[in-house]
Amino acid sequence: MILRKEFAVKKRFEHPVRSALVMISVIALLGGCSNPADHHEASRTVTDQLGRSVSVPKHINRIAALHHFGGKIVYALKEEDKLVEQALYGVDAVAMAAVDAAFAAKPKTLDGHAINIEELVALAPQVAFVYASFERSDMEQLENAGISVIAVRGETLEESFEAVRLMAHVLDCEEKADAYLADCLRLLTIVRDRLKDIPKDQRLKVMFAGPKSVYSVATGEMIQNQILELAGARNVAAALMGFWGDVSPEQVAVWNPDVIFLGSSLSTYGIEKVLKSPQFETVRAVREKKIYVFPSNIGWWDYPAPGCVLGVVWSAKTLYPERFNDLDMLAIADDFYTRYLGHSFTSMGGRL
Repeated sequence: MILRKEFAVKKRFEHPVRSALVMISVIALLGGCSNPADHHEASRTVTDQLGRSVSVPKHINRIAALHHFGGKIVYALKEEDKLVEQALYGVDAVAMAAVDAAFAAKPKTLDGHAINIEELVALAPQVAFVYASFERSDMEQLENAGISVIAVRGETLEESFEAVRLMAHVLDCEEKADAYLADCLRLLTIVRDRLKDIPKDQRLKVMFAGPKSVYSVATGEMIQNQILELAGARNVAAALMGFWGDVSPEQVAVWNPDVIFLGSSLSTYGIEKVLKSPQFETVRAVREKKIYVFPSNIGWWDYPAPGCVLGVVWSAKTLYPERFNDLDMLAIADDFYTRYLGHSFTSMGGRL
């Protein structure tokens, strides 16, 4: 997971799907506004998501994406042939390397948990997409080497959609962004329409536990909160601020969530451990055995990127199965991965 506290979103949107629809309209307008005279210029200036003005080459054919967020967007935009390095990390990289020889052959620039700046510079990308939490000193090293550095972030769906628009603008492929975001919105709309008649006070109470401990919970400032809201749930920890709030067993008992989602994909704890804990014996989610591990084994569906719409669909189907019993989650995941990673979810080893 990525650091979210330092870059917590300052502005919340009351209707995230409606806001995203507005974004799509803006994209469509921007797509037809290029000036033929621009093609005679060697570079142009864009504003990244840290508010920095960055000069980028007019014609780009070598790029790097130094975080799974940017890497997956590059793939979703079908611009992966321009990558000079793998741009996918961890379990995502392992899964992709098993099915994609071209990916496996690309250099790895991740050294432990840090990017090897010297190796990256030697690969000579024209542009590097970095996450907003990327070290400023590393950004300066890349810029001093003549690489244009574009900072992106996606702590909400709105921000992640904005990142897609920005990257598509830099790579001159706005129509591909239109298709990707329209697909994301199609899935969100399906969920919204099937849940819209559930009154807010009757929506299920959910606790989303994080990777550190079952008592580390997703706050109201995190993407998990938005996923839960879009999936028709009430986040019991929505009033908390910051990044993964630590709470006591007594607080969990007071919240008494109807459902608990375990967000860890690292097997630091599991369903059975929670069920057997005496500190949870009074919690409704435990009494009714409604504890679920959030997908997936080849890359989380609750990280900040447009692909977390799969997490929204899965959450809604898990919480309200009777409203989604006609939806095949595995088929939806296979289709989405095939369209935007080039290989189906199951072919990459994905499981639900």
